[in-house]
Parts: sequence; C-alpha cells; structure tokens
Amino acid sequence: MTRPLHSLAPEEIVGLCAAEFGVDVVFEESLPGLAAINVLLRAELGQPDRPGGSDHPEQTDAVEQAGDPGQPPARFVLKAEYPSPTMTPAHFDWVCRTQERARAAGLPVAAQVPARTPFTDPSTGESSGALALVDVDGTPAMVRLHAFLPGQEAAAARSGEYPGLAGALAARMTNALADAPAEPAPVVHPWSFVATGANVLSLCDRINALEAAGQVPQEFGTPLSADLALVRAHAQEFEQSVRPALAGLPHQVVHQDLNDSNILLSGGRVSGVIDFNDSATAPRLAELAIAAVSAMIGQSDPAAALTAAHRAYQAEAAGTSAALDPAESALVEHAALTRLALIACTWTARAITAPPEHPHARTGRARMRSTWPVLRAVLGS
Repeated sequence: MTRPLHSLAPEEIVGLCAAEFGVDVVFEESLPGLAAINVLLRAELGQPDRPGGSDHPEQTDAVEQAGDPGQPPARFVLKAEYPSPTMTPAHFDWVCRTQERARAAGLPVAAQVPARTPFTDPSTGESSGALALVDVDGTPAMVRLHAFLPGQEAAAARSGEYPGLAGALAARMTNALADAPAEPAPVVHPWSFVATGANVLSLCDRINALEAAGQVPQEFGTPLSADLALVRAHAQEFEQSVRPALAGLPHQVVHQDLNDSNILLSGGRVSGVIDFNDSATAPRLAELAIAAVSAMIGQSDPAAALTAAHRAYQAEAAGTSAALDPAESALVEHAALTRLALIACTWTARAITAPPEHPHARTGRARMRSTWPVLRAVLGS
C-alpha cells in the first residue's frame, strides 16, 4: 500500500532536504495542498548563507531569494506528490523548467534549489535540475524545494486595483512563456481551458443527478437549480461558438491558473506567482481569461472589473507578441465567465459529496459564496 505523503514526519522531511538538496532546514508547518503536500521550512540557524558554494549558483539564488534582506534565516517550501496520469516525472520536470523560464524573464517566481541527483527525462535527456525522485517506502515520489515567496494571497488582500494588476500580470506571463517549449505529451485534466464548456456541462449533469437523488443539502435549495440552468446555457454556447473558434487562434504555453490563490500581493503590488502545475499549451487568450476570473470576484461591478483587467493586459502587452488581436479579445469575456462557471460547479459538487468535516466541504462552500453571485450578476443581467 502506498504511504500517504501527508504522513511524513517533520524529521523525515528535514532529512530529505539534507539528503536530496544539501540544505539543512527546520520544519515550520504544513501548507494547504490538494494533490501535493506543501511544507514550509526555514534554514537551520548557523547554516552558511550559500550552501553548495560557487559550484551551485542556482542553489545560491534560491537561498538568497528565500530570505528577507538582512533578516535570515531563509525560508523554503518543499512540494511533493506521487506520479499520476496527469503529472508524470517528465511532465513535472517540464513544469519546473517552465517555472524557471518565467523567473528568468523577471517575474516574481520562486527560485528552485537544485537536486543532488536530479531527474532526467530518458526520452529527451532534458532536466530542470530541480526535481528529485525520492523513495517513500518503495514508491517514488516527486519532490522539489524552492524559495518561499512573501505576500498574501490575492483572495485575502485584493482591492479595487486588483483587476488591473491581474491583467498586467497575465500579459507579462504571456510574454515570458511565449517561446517556451510545449509539454512532453498532451495532458487532459478537469481544468483544461479548451474543454471548459464540456466540463461545465458534465458537472451540471452530475449535480442535477445528486439533486434528483436527494443528496443536495436543503440549504442549497432552489437557487442552485436556477444557477445550474444559467451556466448550462452559457457553457452550451461556449461549446457551439467559442470552442470551434479557438483552434484557429494563437497557441502557446500558459500558466493556466492565475487565480487569486496563486497570485501573492504585498504593498499593493504582485509579490509572487506560484503553482505552475496546470501549465500547458493552450490558446494565448487563456492567460487573460483565467486571470480575469479572479479579478471579478469580490468586486462591486464584476463586468467592469473584467473590462479593467482586459484593458490592463492590452496596455502591458502593447508592442509585444502578447498583444491580443480582435478575434481573441472578442472571446475573453465569454471564456472568463465559462471558467468561473467551472470553478463554481466543481466546488459545488465537492461541497455536496465531501464529508462535512472534510476540507473540500469547507472550501467548496466558500467558493460557492464567492462565485455564484458573480455569475448571477453578469449572466443573469
């Protein structure tokens, strides 16, 4: 039986960091994570500022970025998960390379600590140098260690300026990844941008079936049926009108998850971008459409916030390859709202089916409260 990674003891994680990355750390706390474990660590007191010496400049970069200027010790995040059909070692290593490309372009992205024995893709010979395959009771786990980025999640720190920040960030990310190589093999997962409409329709069917079986809590009540009808009609239009048009538009690698949990803010600016796991080749407009979703949440006028994000994107992208042409711009709003419907339906289904004490139930209800009112305000108007 595969050992759950959440069962790794602090001392095992500390030992893993020393053995696989040559960094002595102290366990601080476990951070949220759905598929992976994420652990916050700090450098052991008295550890040299530059572990690995000059032979490992990338390691030096990660340690320096992980520490607040003049306020050591440095802090790190260890991320670990088992391989899956949608996250193989070759794909995860490509994610690491994509993240480093964004950092090299000047975006506030975490530096990664080189692994002592890094994974190398056997089919291409490529390696990010940052991914270690670690034996956990006989099963290989994918592990990497990177600098901790300061700031609050935008979900907790957003302001009226956030739509513009999100739009401009999407443009910078699009430029940073414009020439990034495609993923090793196509990966289809529930958050795939092109399949957004189809996935919303599938979730509507599932939630309707749960309603028919009497499994929907009474508190969700009649509004949920009306909400599902609203987003079903929108998703059907996406499938009929938007999806066929996407194939002929520019495609490139995109982060594909610039949401308000993956954007960090500090002092009114973007201080960090995290979680490149959903990166994939997709229509270029996906970066803005997905960032615009979080720009609408929590705003008194969601439609105006979407427009502000779009304008900020085009202003930042002006004169670069990231600038959207009229055909792309015309689809941004519909694509953003379909993505918002996907978030609402996904977390509604999880809230219904998860045990009451499960994190999915709590998170699902919170996401329902933040997403359905926006969809009603924009699609119902």
